[in-house]
Amino acid sequence: MSATSRVLEVEALRARLADAEETLRAIRHGEVDALVVGAVLGQERLFTLDSADRTYRNFVEGMSDGAATVSATGVVLYANQSLADLVASTCQRIVGQPVSNLVAESSRARLSSLVAAEVPVGSVEAVLKTTEGHLVPVLLGSSSLTVESDHITCLTFTDLTSEREAEAALAHSAQHDALTGLPNRTLLSDRIQHALERRAKGPGLLALLFCDVDGFKNINDAHGHQVGDSVLQTVASRLTAAVRPEDTVARIGGDEFVVLCEELADIDAASMVATRLGSAVAMPISTRIGMVEATMSVGVAVATHGERASTDTLLRDADEAMYKAKRQGPNVIELFDEDLRTVAASRLQLMTELRGATGNRELRLVYQPVLDLGAERIVGVEALLRWKNPTRGLVQPDAFIPFAERSGLIVQIGAWVVHEACRQGAAWLAADGDGRPFTMSVNVSGRQLTPAARFLDTVRAALAESGLMPSALILEVTESALMEDAEAALRVVNELKALGVRIAIDDFGTGYSSLLYLKRFPVDLLKIDRSFVAGLGGNREDSAIVRSVIDLAQAFGISSVAEGIETAEQLADLRSLGCHYGQGFLWSPGRSAAELGDLLDAAQAG
Repeated sequence: MSATSRVLEVEALRARLADAEETLRAIRHGEVDALVVGAVLGQERLFTLDSADRTYRNFVEGMSDGAATVSATGVVLYANQSLADLVASTCQRIVGQPVSNLVAESSRARLSSLVAAEVPVGSVEAVLKTTEGHLVPVLLGSSSLTVESDHITCLTFTDLTSEREAEAALAHSAQHDALTGLPNRTLLSDRIQHALERRAKGPGLLALLFCDVDGFKNINDAHGHQVGDSVLQTVASRLTAAVRPEDTVARIGGDEFVVLCEELADIDAASMVATRLGSAVAMPISTRIGMVEATMSVGVAVATHGERASTDTLLRDADEAMYKAKRQGPNVIELFDEDLRTVAASRLQLMTELRGATGNRELRLVYQPVLDLGAERIVGVEALLRWKNPTRGLVQPDAFIPFAERSGLIVQIGAWVVHEACRQGAAWLAADGDGRPFTMSVNVSGRQLTPAARFLDTVRAALAESGLMPSALILEVTESALMEDAEAALRVVNELKALGVRIAIDDFGTGYSSLLYLKRFPVDLLKIDRSFVAGLGGNREDSAIVRSVIDLAQAFGISSVAEGIETAEQLADLRSLGCHYGQGFLWSPGRSAAELGDLLDAAQAG
């Protein structure tokens, strides 16, 4: 149809609807009983509006979605106010113009397919174009009417703006850190992958800088999470300001940040970036409690042109370099080298083997007796984890527990420990006909106290399956584990207490805020670290610490347990100080369940 013919058609239609605004007003107020509409130009049709039609008409006029009736030639015969609002126009201006004028160019073919269809084709997404030039995403729905062989299409326009904004916000939150607004690990990994692909096609060096705020837990503990969050936000803004616009600064968890830099000239350029980052963060940070000092340890890993690298290896290498920097002191920069690569490869192999240890039945528990020091009688045991690797032999806990912590495997391993310890504890209690109190102590990692670990469900299931009384289970948590996320840990510990289990703070006195945690956490026992017990009688400071811990426990109305008792002199000193319980080589090292069962039988017989 030529432009001249279209103009004539529109003008003719406008003439038939001489006073469209008055007609629409009459329709809205139900003042007309019939409406003459040119469904096809030159052929008028009479649509009778009985009471039911009037009700339907009022519904369409009042609906929040836009609505329009379109002729077979694509001309708008009717538009409701919602559609007019969507396109920032008026009903009379919309009526009589081609419906394709309402949508963006990219949506016109899609709209035409709806208007041309003689049967409904469902809903399609399209984009409306307002008179102000704005684009509005909509969902187009269609239905068809045939009136005396004339085809009419009824369209609905559902505004998708809110849905699109919600989707965009959700997508952003899935890839960005909520506190700082920086990319998170997911988005960082994607950018590293693309950077590696670009590096393979051109020169230049790619650097990954793993940054960890030194002593951040002390800042959190001393001043609270609000100040800690403020420090992290400042660190994030300073790191962002210290790099180029094309570089990526990400926060991947806690006080850990990663910076990705592309197309650096050489390793010296990467070192200069690390130095600049460290200097930016080292300036005092203003918080609501005053100025706070902060520094960073930085590990640097690089990938050169032609070098095989992956996202995982780069992150692992930079992480390894950062931990080496941490061991040398605060505010240190360390480059990943071949020696670290060898260490990292060895640790990766250890991690791989540890991952299969539970399924391969390589993990086992040994049990060390806990005695009432007054009666020198066994009143419980502590379950201690051991790993018997088929090639490495017996792997000491200090050699694999830290890696299980860092990788998150400790959650899976810890769940197995709780189930096995509860099962064994229930078996020993059932075999004891005297019904004397007997407890099973299990060590708990800070990772297990995070909401994602669902440790409460693990403990509840272990107690139910084993039949062990909750009061017989003691969960030992270190001060450092409580410090990782005190608020989350407190919630989980309170829930565990509600189950009826008992809570012990392990290695008490070695952390930063012992008294604070005693006041906040529902603690039943304090365990005195073996390093202090070893100095009893020979070291004045250790003796004073042991005395203070025991007095503190008594002041709070809780029990004290001394670890690492090896001599009769230590036992005598602890008794004189009023310590309730103890364990150590003086009586027994960790033993297998069978060996300890014999020891328990002998103790009962005696």
